[in-house]
Amino acid sequence: MKIHTQILAAAFSLSLAAAPAYAEEEIKLTKPVMSAASQVGGSLYVTYVAAWIQAVTEKFPGLSITQEPGGSSQNVVLVSTGETDFGITASSQAYLGYYGKEWAKGVEYKNIAGLHPAFPTYMTIVTLADSKIKTFEDLAGAELAVGVPGGGSDVIAREISAHFDVVPARFINASWEDTGGLLRDGLADAVLYIAGHPAGFLQEQEVSNDLRFISLSEEQIESFLGAHPYYAPVELKAGTYKVLDDKFSTIGQMNFMIGSPDLPDDFVTALLDGVYSRVDLLERAHPNFSETRVENVRGIPVPLHPAAKRYYEERGIEVREAPAPAN
Repeated sequence: MKIHTQILAAAFSLSLAAAPAYAEEEIKLTKPVMSAASQVGGSLYVTYVAAWIQAVTEKFPGLSITQEPGGSSQNVVLVSTGETDFGITASSQAYLGYYGKEWAKGVEYKNIAGLHPAFPTYMTIVTLADSKIKTFEDLAGAELAVGVPGGGSDVIAREISAHFDVVPARFINASWEDTGGLLRDGLADAVLYIAGHPAGFLQEQEVSNDLRFISLSEEQIESFLGAHPYYAPVELKAGTYKVLDDKFSTIGQMNFMIGSPDLPDDFVTALLDGVYSRVDLLERAHPNFSETRVENVRGIPVPLHPAAKRYYEERGIEVREAPAPAN
């Protein structure tokens, strides 16, 4: 999918004590066409990046941004190698890729910089209400659908399986557009999905099927987070799905936008101003996108672009990095 938007804008100058002011001269673009990697169809990444492109290009005259397919870990590679200018990723894949761990297989993809938070994700394990799977431990020997290879759901499914030694018979990789059908038709016993909610494919399922959400105990959540510091405890709101009468405690992470550390400082500052000034546009695309808030930058576990770091610090926002993994 390719998106081209051109809207005239003025350059951005930062003021600590007041709202941002605009200079009359234009910010010079390094190139007129840029690209942003998202994911395949059916993902909130595609929806977010489409709205994000509109918000960003409203700030710059003559700029077009194309949306390209990818995935959480793939986008780290694409940005680090210069194949795309921007990408959306999740805290786990970015952290592991930056330090060359697990999926990165020793290759450190350090030519990336955090720009801003996008939206948090919530891990859910879902099956049909009449399934024999009632606890997390029941996933041992099951057919578990986990989305596209290398995506956020695929990664955390394998991490959590290994951590608790609860091993499915098979991890099924498929698009989210196909996953609902796999669950409905009995070709998958359960689905592990970490992303924004409500998810369209789950909403479609609950129209004709009763669902069951598999929970983790507080002790299990604490144990997993102790070994994986790039995740966080989160709560899915009651009513997100018909079966959820109360809040649902689970594990989550932050999705965020990355770019090259070499992007010009004034361009990054203006980009951030453009995004944060159009959160209303993002929220119209999906309610979870309202979480594109400056304070959520704490969920980004890799170094920020220098201009982004200044942007948040000048607004009194704490900037943190997750500790490097032990060797």
